[in-house]
Amino acid sequence: MSFEPELVVRAQAGDMAAQEELVRQFSPMVFRLVSRFFRYREDVEDLAQDVFFKVFTRIDQVRPDENFPGWLRRVTINTCYDELRRTRRRNAAFEIYGPQQESEPVAAVEQTADPGDFGVARAALEALDPKLKIPLILKEVEELSVAEIAVSLGITQTNVKVRLFRARKKLAASLASVAESRRS
Repeated sequence: MSFEPELVVRAQAGDMAAQEELVRQFSPMVFRLVSRFFRYREDVEDLAQDVFFKVFTRIDQVRPDENFPGWLRRVTINTCYDELRRTRRRNAAFEIYGPQQESEPVAAVEQTADPGDFGVARAALEALDPKLKIPLILKEVEELSVAEIAVSLGITQTNVKVRLFRARKKLAASLASVAESRRS
């Protein structure tokens, strides 16, 4: 995709056509990134809308000569982080103060899936801490380089490598335990 920095200048001046063009050009990237973290279409659409709302309320902070796609990616990832934190707090509050119901443990759900089921891997991935999951998804699914991930997350390249190593190790251990439980 060819990006014209002139669009940012026009959007900063309040040109609605330029803002619409930015949304048109970058909405596939935003939707793809958000959908890596949230499974339901409604959630993805809501978060994508939040991302573009944040972008256009802070468009004056962007320098047209800088990497706008990288900045947008960072806003998207930070919005996903924020929502993951809110969801975790809501779930914790619900567990403490919500109705007392017996819920099926995650391990039992994983054991009922077929060995080749994508759902097992997805559940293991979703169980990872966001600090580990996000770099792993950016590297393996979005195919970003370590340097691009470091810039997007605002961390060092070494930290990205450490997080990738830990994420892969935890993911492998989780999948191995599911496979072991199926054998027994």
